[in-house]
Amino acid sequence: MLSRRDLLDLVGRAAALPGGAEFFSAWLRAQENHQHSAAPPEPPLLKDYQPKFFAADDFAALQSYCEILIPTDDTPGARDARCAHFIDFLLHSADSAPELQRQWRTAMTTLRETGFHAADATGRAALIEAMSRPERDRSTTHPAYSVYRLIKQQNTFAFYTSRAGMIETLDYRGNSVNFTFPACTHPEHHRI
Repeated sequence: MLSRRDLLDLVGRAAALPGGAEFFSAWLRAQENHQHSAAPPEPPLLKDYQPKFFAADDFAALQSYCEILIPTDDTPGARDARCAHFIDFLLHSADSAPELQRQWRTAMTTLRETGFHAADATGRAALIEAMSRPERDRSTTHPAYSVYRLIKQQNTFAFYTSRAGMIETLDYRGNSVNFTFPACTHPEHHRI
């Protein structure tokens, strides 16, 4: 697994590439003025985005996987944050990390072998449930658990560094001062 420092280094390298600034500025602005409609507006760069690292079927599978992990509900999800776009662009620009690229190619092959690519939405959700079981029950194993962990880590990083995750979901307001600290309103936290 990559550390946050490694991921941030990859993002910095990707932003320095030709087209990197354009991609990241479009990706960060993608959620501006979004009102949680069924079809959020997409910047032209992301609307017409062609995968640069993944094959088209692998990219579609990755999008679906990311959306299952962080679904859109009353807050934006992975689809709104374009997490698959971020992962694809980051891996495309990770020439200095061939081991990471190999790891992702192997992960997509494993997903295909488990039947994820060919499954319908219900089947895909069931496969992810099975892959993630060792996370909740240490006595179980799954041959694709490492794939689940890899995609979950990258998807989470992509989501919580996007406008959708950071500002719209976490309500991050930047360097602001809280003049008062609001008390906790959860009754279960008031018991000793």
